[in-house]
Amino acid sequence: MTRSHPTFHTERLQHLHYACRCALPLAALVSGAWIPFFVLIQNWHLVAIESTLFAFLTLSWQVGRHWNMSLGMLLAQMACLLFIFYFSIYFDVPSEEVPRVSHLYLLIIALAGYGNFQRDRSQLQLAIIFLSLAGFAVFSSTSMSFDFALPLPDSVRSITAWMHVSFLAALLCVGVILLQEGMTVDSKLRRELRSAIPRQQFELFFQPQVNREGRLIGAEALIRWKHPKRGYIQPGHFIPTAERAGLMADLGNWVIENAVKTLADWTTHESTRDLVIAVNISADHFLKQDFVSRLIDTLNAHHVSPSRLKLELTESVFVTEVDELIGKMKVLQRHGISIALDDFGTGYSSLSYLRRLPLQQLKIDRSFVRAIAEGSRGASLVTRISQMGQDLGLEMLAEGIENDEQFQFMLSCGCQSFQGYYFGRPVALETFEERIRGLINPADH
Repeated sequence: MTRSHPTFHTERLQHLHYACRCALPLAALVSGAWIPFFVLIQNWHLVAIESTLFAFLTLSWQVGRHWNMSLGMLLAQMACLLFIFYFSIYFDVPSEEVPRVSHLYLLIIALAGYGNFQRDRSQLQLAIIFLSLAGFAVFSSTSMSFDFALPLPDSVRSITAWMHVSFLAALLCVGVILLQEGMTVDSKLRRELRSAIPRQQFELFFQPQVNREGRLIGAEALIRWKHPKRGYIQPGHFIPTAERAGLMADLGNWVIENAVKTLADWTTHESTRDLVIAVNISADHFLKQDFVSRLIDTLNAHHVSPSRLKLELTESVFVTEVDELIGKMKVLQRHGISIALDDFGTGYSSLSYLRRLPLQQLKIDRSFVRAIAEGSRGASLVTRISQMGQDLGLEMLAEGIENDEQFQFMLSCGCQSFQGYYFGRPVALETFEERIRGLINPADH
């Protein structure tokens, strides 16, 4: 359809990965550079410890380079953290003439941890960042010293202090520059997203939804960003940035406006006049004070029946005030707009919520449909989910149907509606209309 280009999300990860790849050998290099100095002053205790650190950092570099970058970074950070704590307590004891400076490396560890956390989030990485900053705060605000310490002479520490600070200044500059590359990509994406709507760079794709007989009953509208240089960009690559930038309501309003315009156009054709369009609504957008009134005004302006528009909410809306959520849903229901719970089973939902919410449909997440092929446990889970929805009086839609085996199984579970590549991939509006009006062959299955 268009040429393939790297996405902004991929570019940002590439920059962060590059920063981590640079950090590991740089840490080993800095560690190794101190070994000759400690040999020169004949402190064999420090030579042994620094050599051990150098060997461990070299191993971490190889782990990150050939196997797992995040693991390599974590191992390197833990080794450096232990070394800095040990060195600061045993050898770098502050005096009236020379302050303690080795603890400043903890800032470098925290900075490296931040970069690694951006590409692979983990609680262990957060713990290392916290310990680094906490250690920096403690060493900076106290002049602690212990009787068991083996402080280096001030004549030596005065030289190492200058060397440490010089190394640190260089490392901080390099680290900030490398991380800034990734942030620049994200900032550029935000700027381009803000101007994309007025420039009409977005487009709706449509994926068929069918009933038990395989007859088309509607479609899900899926937003795509038609970037002037990068071609079509999937929502997974720009929606997270739109959420951080507070643009979800603007994108949601654009989707609703264009979906309703499409419904108005479909009203004039016999093959499309009864089809329903489903649109995804983010929690931020749904909870806007003017959401309901603006939606109703849009439907009225285009003379579209509310029953032909279906809103799909994800379980993230449950983190808000439930009574407010239910009130809005009931208002929409009174106007004839149906509401589906999307990606059911993957988030915050519970039976107590489902009993209270005025829903009309549950969409069984594709991950559960895929689980059918994994054995009896997966199939049993899908069967129970479907039965639970039916017991609550809700229509069940299975998404992610990719083959006849999955279709037949979900039929046997009592699902009434279906969506997935088996019935058709998301396509541009013109292609979707050509298919359903018989100008080209329908979706392949």
